[in-house]
Amino acid sequence: MLLPLSRLILSSLLCLCLLTPCFAEGFPQGGALTPEQGNSLLEKHAAGGLTLLDVRTHREFEAGHAPGALHIPVDELLERASEVPEGPVLIICRSGRRAKNAAAMLIGKGRSPEKLWHLSGYADYSGGKVRFHD
Repeated sequence: MLLPLSRLILSSLLCLCLLTPCFAEGFPQGGALTPEQGNSLLEKHAAGGLTLLDVRTHREFEAGHAPGALHIPVDELLERASEVPEGPVLIICRSGRRAKNAAAMLIGKGRSPEKLWHLSGYADYSGGKVRFHD
């Protein structure tokens, strides 16, 4: 009886140690974000360590983009993955499809999925501020 209980305690402590850094920094679990979650993440962390990665085409980016966004088109991402800073990254495009593909590419290049998010909705870049919506 003691052995299974000690395994449970050790497993719980290990999980807590692994997950605490994400919770302590206020970041959600990595993966797809709804537009509402994307807006919230951007508002909370844009000034503090969150990289906003725009994977749209050069033409789309030039037509309007979020201030401070790192621009690497999705078709250049595999070759330029080293340009994406370590740490939390929110990947955006116009509709979410390219952002999801970009996240998979970065994970395939060895990036940890825990601090890698992609928007699963539409982005509006008019007015110099990015807004996410369904």
